[in-house]
Order: sequence, then C-alpha cells, then structure tokens
Amino acid sequence: MTDFDFVYRKYSDEESVIYEKALNEILVNIKNGMTFQDAIDNVNVSDSNLKALIEDDALKILIAELCYVSKIPFEELAKMIGLPLERIRSANFEMLEDIEATLNNTFNKNSKRTGNA
Repeated sequence: MTDFDFVYRKYSDEESVIYEKALNEILVNIKNGMTFQDAIDNVNVSDSNLKALIEDDALKILIAELCYVSKIPFEELAKMIGLPLERIRSANFEMLEDIEATLNNTFNKNSKRTGNA
C-alpha cells in the first residue's frame, strides 16, 4: 500500500453538525431504496469539499457495514446502490489505506522503543 501523509482538516462545530445530518440522511435514504447517487444528490450541502468528504465517508460506511459485517459481496452492494463495481473496489482500497495510515500513525506515536532488542 502507498504511504500517505494525511492532513485532516479541523471542521467547525457548524460543519460537524452539517456533516452528521447529511451523512445520516444519505444512509437513511439508501436504506429506504434510493440509489447512492440519488441519496447524495438529495442532500443540500453548499460546501463542495465537505460534501465530497460526506460522499466518500458514506460509501466507506456502507462497505464496512454491508460487506465486512453483513458479508454482502462487493458485486451485490454495487447492484444494490447503483454504483459501478470498480467504484466500490476503489473506495474499499482507500478505506484500507486509511486504516493502515491510522494504525501506523498510532503505533509510531505510541512506540518509543528502548532496550536491547
């Protein structure tokens, strides 16, 4: 996997409220039968960068919950939410890279080895 230096933007309290509301609305709409893109298009978020983050996170949440927890194959998820299989696979790969980077950063910050090993 590729090494990344992630820089996470700090969002204001207002942006965090917008994020949570939009993310929940997207997930409920998908649960109620909307396609992924329709659910994204249905939420009103004026900040395009914030909306892109919400879209990415919503897809990664769906992959984690439905593919990893509920064991639904990527192909079936793609059909369920109306996205190309390659987009599902790409988002999954990004999600795994995010996890790897988080683990590496956590491990590197918490492990100041000393000793003779």
